[in-house]
Amino acid sequence: MKTSVALCTYNGEQYLAEQLDSILSQSVKVNEIVVCDDGSSDKTKEILLQYQKKFPNVFKLYFNTETMGYVRNFEQAIEKCTGELIFLSDQDDVWLPEKIQTITHYSAAHPEIKVFAHEIELLHEDKKRVKKSFWNNEGFDSSFTNAETLEYILFHKNVFPGMSLAITQKAKEEYLPLQKIHPKIIHDYEIVIKACNENALMLIPETLTLYRVHGNQNIGINIINLAQSPENLQSIYYKSLQNGLVKNMVEHFQLPADLIEKYRLKCRNDYRNYLNKLPFLQKIITQLKVKYYYKISDGFS
Repeated sequence: MKTSVALCTYNGEQYLAEQLDSILSQSVKVNEIVVCDDGSSDKTKEILLQYQKKFPNVFKLYFNTETMGYVRNFEQAIEKCTGELIFLSDQDDVWLPEKIQTITHYSAAHPEIKVFAHEIELLHEDKKRVKKSFWNNEGFDSSFTNAETLEYILFHKNVFPGMSLAITQKAKEEYLPLQKIHPKIIHDYEIVIKACNENALMLIPETLTLYRVHGNQNIGINIINLAQSPENLQSIYYKSLQNGLVKNMVEHFQLPADLIEKYRLKCRNDYRNYLNKLPFLQKIITQLKVKYYYKISDGFS
């Protein structure tokens, strides 16, 4: 099975070499590494050219003449990949040695699956590895069906960062070009939504990548999950504002229509549960604040 890596860079000199070394050190070698650089002004380009010189048959480098932005750059990197299985990669993480071997094994055994997502662990700047499930820490259950996963990522958040994904050539052909319906729906989120909707996502409960948490990330995981945070009126209000986004996703991605009503009911129930925990006077004040200050009723009625 021919494998590709779609990797995007932007001023990633600090951790890029470690990321590339972890890809090149896989127990099963990758066939091609497609790198699209979005106008780096540090030594990223020099590092990439050095690796290409060492591995000319593996590295395919593209340097954008105009800034494309994170999502469009990843989209073009995926499009340029020719492998049967395409691994998405950031510029600052660490792949564990069995990543390619493990996912290609699952892919060969499950030709009906278009997108594979694996478990990750966090790696802090001091190189301390947080050895616990990222999924479970986010309130997600890896035993969820695709339908349950779809509902979770629409109602709560996406727990599948791009660096944890591998997609088939068929997924590339069917899911690209990306629809880009909202700034929050970046490439990995959209791909997972589409796969779940077709029952074509497989979860691999093995940690295969260490996600590096540091201060210079171009884009990264939101470690704080609103759904897991202590409930307050602001979080309730924020959830209610997502009604329009959920409706937009359902319509554009042709998702089950009942998800719109399910989310509205969830917002209403969350609000009622929150009110029931308040003292009587605070409850009245909160209801007035919601009606006259936040001026919302959709999802609260």
